[in-house]
Amino acid sequence: MIKVSFMNKNNGKTVLKSMDIEQDLRESADFEYVNDISNSISQKNIMVFDCKLDETIFNIEDPDEEFYEEFGMDAEYFQVVFNDIKIYIADMCLDIEHDLREEYRFEKIRVSAEIYDVDETITDVKFVLVISFMDSPRKQQADLTRVVAKRQLQGSSKYFN
Repeated sequence: MIKVSFMNKNNGKTVLKSMDIEQDLRESADFEYVNDISNSISQKNIMVFDCKLDETIFNIEDPDEEFYEEFGMDAEYFQVVFNDIKIYIADMCLDIEHDLREEYRFEKIRVSAEIYDVDETITDVKFVLVISFMDSPRKQQADLTRVVAKRQLQGSSKYFN
């Protein structure tokens, strides 16, 4: 758990604990699990969470062979579904960012995510969610998000599931 402090629009100092944000995320129907791994990075004012998308979000049935004969290879189908999941997570990040900005009256909040593991049935989607509470370029945050996701995939983090 980490603490982040900032001055909000009302000129009041706000202190947030990553475990409070983790609890808020857990209450969302989008997540099957959320683990706070903010201590795994050294950057200040950034929270990181290891997440799994709720498998009921995308209820995917395996297409039959007739589908493949009519529409082409199965890899193309799964690529389309995977892209839909990426778009869903990106939209979810925008919603979380908006909600946090509204709740804490702080415009510098940025949220990004990177998928690091998907099973072949596309029901087990794991990703990292990074929330920044500072004015930093989106590219810099995207780079950090990719690094944390790669580390989660490789299992070098003690929090790997």
